[in-house]
Amino acid sequence: MSSSHKTSQVFGPPELFATDMRKVINDPEHSDIVFVVGEDRERIHAHKIILAARCEVFRAMFADQAKASTSNRTGKSTKDNAMLLVLPEVRPTVFLTVLEHIYANSCKLSQSIVVDVLASAIEYGLDGLVTCCVKYISDPNVDTVCEAIQAAITYNQEELRDTCMKFIETNTVDIFKSPHFAELSEESLAYIIQSDNLQADEKAIYDAVREWGTVNMVITEKSMKEVVAKVIRFVRFPLFAKDQLQEVERTNEEEDFIPMDLISKAWRFHATSEAEPSDPMYRERSGTY
Repeated sequence: MSSSHKTSQVFGPPELFATDMRKVINDPEHSDIVFVVGEDRERIHAHKIILAARCEVFRAMFADQAKASTSNRTGKSTKDNAMLLVLPEVRPTVFLTVLEHIYANSCKLSQSIVVDVLASAIEYGLDGLVTCCVKYISDPNVDTVCEAIQAAITYNQEELRDTCMKFIETNTVDIFKSPHFAELSEESLAYIIQSDNLQADEKAIYDAVREWGTVNMVITEKSMKEVVAKVIRFVRFPLFAKDQLQEVERTNEEEDFIPMDLISKAWRFHATSEAEPSDPMYRERSGTY
């Protein structure tokens, strides 16, 4: 083929394209779909052709609605024939951020919205936005790591989870003292305290679990026994000193939230020094002394 017939794909400046596309986000002109978003029912305008081109979930949604009869459609229409979809569970700021990424392939993230944006990105199959959110969260600190690891566990983001876990293992005591620690879900807390690499002794881990349980008793209006049932079994009571174990046993006589088999196992270990090698209950952590 001669050079005169050769063709090449060329691209203009992506920033210019993104700037132009942002101008039509939530612009009623030429809009053919209106989202009614959040508790306050904020109306957000969009364009089906852009949503369908950039998001397979929207493409499938619009295709299904095109096949359905008018009476059976999920979306209603406004007086100017724009499709109307109600999204009461999502915050407008979050949805606008999702739209910004769809339109401009970039968006502004902040700590206050990034987890919710991540959830929406996963829901809509927006892998590029998922990557952006994970990258944003992947530099945790004491104030953000609890929310970050919870998001990672909830949405199966293993790389983010492992990044957060390394930070928690290095800064365990500070994480326990963080007000955000009490906001962890049962699943997230259970995952954290199964680690062998926590830089805390077992009594500090037990105290953190007990404090978490005390806060969540109030929130859930359940007993301490109910709140910590799935978490307390990951506390390694055989690693307690004898005086610590005696104090825990006295406390438990009043509060009754530690299963007796855990305390019995701990005393049996102190009496015999015999441990089941495969049982993590006897395994020392990095912070054990």
